Amino acid sequence: MLLFAAFIGRSVISSDGAEIVSVSLAFLVQGRFEAAMLPTDDLLPTPAFHSHYGLFPSLVPLPFLTPVWPLRTLVGAPAVDAAAALVWLAGATLAALGFLRVARSLRPGTSAFWAPAFLAGTFLWPYAADSFFDPWSAAAFAFAAAPLLSAAKLRPADLLASGLLWSAGCWLRPILWVTAPIPALAVALRARREAGHARTLLPLGFGLLAGLTVALAVNRIHQGAFLDFGYALSASLPFRTGLLHGLLGQTVLPGRGLLLYAPLLVAALAGLRRLRIDAIALLAGPLVVLLLVISRWYIWYGGSCWGPRYLIAALPLAAAPAVLVTRRLTVPLLLAGAAVNVLGVVVAPGAWISYAERLPVPAGAAWPQAGPDRVSEIAGLSPVYGHLWLLAENVRPGFLSAASIDRSSAPPPKPEVFISPWALRRLLRLPPLSPLVPWLLTRTAVAYAYRGRPEQAARFACEALLLDPLQAEAREILAPRGIASPQPPGSASTPRSVP
Repeated sequence: MLLFAAFIGRSVISSDGAEIVSVSLAFLVQGRFEAAMLPTDDLLPTPAFHSHYGLFPSLVPLPFLTPVWPLRTLVGAPAVDAAAALVWLAGATLAALGFLRVARSLRPGTSAFWAPAFLAGTFLWPYAADSFFDPWSAAAFAFAAAPLLSAAKLRPADLLASGLLWSAGCWLRPILWVTAPIPALAVALRARREAGHARTLLPLGFGLLAGLTVALAVNRIHQGAFLDFGYALSASLPFRTGLLHGLLGQTVLPGRGLLLYAPLLVAALAGLRRLRIDAIALLAGPLVVLLLVISRWYIWYGGSCWGPRYLIAALPLAAAPAVLVTRRLTVPLLLAGAAVNVLGVVVAPGAWISYAERLPVPAGAAWPQAGPDRVSEIAGLSPVYGHLWLLAENVRPGFLSAASIDRSSAPPPKPEVFISPWALRRLLRLPPLSPLVPWLLTRTAVAYAYRGRPEQAARFACEALLLDPLQAEAREILAPRGIASPQPPGSASTPRSVP
């Protein structure tokens, strides 16, 4: 029910997801992971025909898109978009199940209700709709860590699988490779405690090394250089933020503070005291490492998203010790977390961030220009307050007020713009969200045309028009080549084939 409540039904709602899913669609259209990209003003130049997020994220949507793709003209663009949206739902589900797996390694017999409680009580819940792959990394880390926490003797097969799973989490977000020493440290500490042998580390180390080797090989084959991990790791690392500034922003400040978006971690901190040093290293180590590294990152807040997105990968591990604490502490914290994070489910984070970017700067104030920076830096523009304010302004204007929000200069958006979940939109009789897969195909067609590849441009334009005949830019691409706009099956005319 929680997952259904968050489901948005739209393929992507972030620029990250748009670029990554475009490559997945390109594989279905032309049989290779190549999709032309339009030039951007990002820090790093976007490769001409690859996503600068690397190959691995574009592999994840394929199991969801492939079954519906042969039926696309029958089921239509909304069904294709909904299939792609299941990627984000599945990622959040797996992360919650991974949390439960870790929790049961710490406390056998932990109730299955802890999985939905963790989902709703932390900022993982809104990511069931948001198009980021961090929950998939969180799931990989959790399922990798669970066998290492088991009371039973560590088996070589489990250690090998843990190394490979941890690597898989890093494939999707290369900055996560900084956490790779953590499971090795935990196993070493456990082997020392149990008077084991150093060779216990070998299967785990082999799994991590094999995963890194695969990543390097894919870099070389797909992106042209062993050390080109995609994303922002293909050039000098942009560590520009002051450490204290990033740490405060990610932990306690209202814009992206971890303790606001995941108060369950307070109980987890109490639960850590009941664990041995190896378990503490494995569960808390990834979060500590990511806090220290991401706090220096130039975009430490994670962009147009909800909460401290870059910490999601460590969230199931860090929160798991909460199951060792009394319910008198955990239940209120879970309820507080749900009250905060339901705002990120009901209201699309991008709607508030875009609105905050339009607000005039108060006299004498020094605000960042970009919306994601504003909601992260300015306490009065915290997304938690902002989402509640948007809802209140459309029910009872003026009920909530803040000096930082000038309603007269920037009227707030209407519910049809910011209400996110599919079910809630239906309940409120709001217009459905328009599918984005045809737009992604059109954008790829335009990029191919810009790059001087008219045949590929025409192919993607035809696919876009099959799903949405109103894609004007796609028709403009086909017109000079004398190709009629394709029609769905049963139409009066038949599309010409693309040379």
